[in-house]
Amino acid sequence: MIEEHRLRTLAHAETPRPADRPEAGTPREHRASRCPAPRQLDADEVGHLLNTLLEAYDGRRPAAQIRALVAPEVYAGLAGPRRPRPRHRTQTVHTCTPAPEVVEACARVEADGRSFALAARFTRTPTGWRCERFALLKPQQPAKPNRRAA
Repeated sequence: MIEEHRLRTLAHAETPRPADRPEAGTPREHRASRCPAPRQLDADEVGHLLNTLLEAYDGRRPAAQIRALVAPEVYAGLAGPRRPRPRHRTQTVHTCTPAPEVVEACARVEADGRSFALAARFTRTPTGWRCERFALLKPQQPAKPNRRAA
């Protein structure tokens, strides 16, 4: 003789039925709630980022530390063998926002008592701001006059 046993679920331990469950958000909404969009950069934060990039440019910071902050083209320019360079320091930083997802910056940089211009462009990504362009503009060396043989 076989007895039939039925298990019943306890009311306080039941999972809600599909009709009772709150609607789950889409994967994009779920990711957005975990990683909110980065807020707008202000001039102080841009100055801090520029100093970090200059440290990698000078060789005082390993380039691998800034890989997540820069585009692959910028990383390629900052990585690799470096000869010792003087320490570059930002003096003034100016920013503008040509589009909601873009911040462009220019700065006056000093090294060894000389001034240089720095230009950078940052774009907003889902994970944070990334430097797309980085250029330290140095004056060209004066051309030496050609000596003609007499």
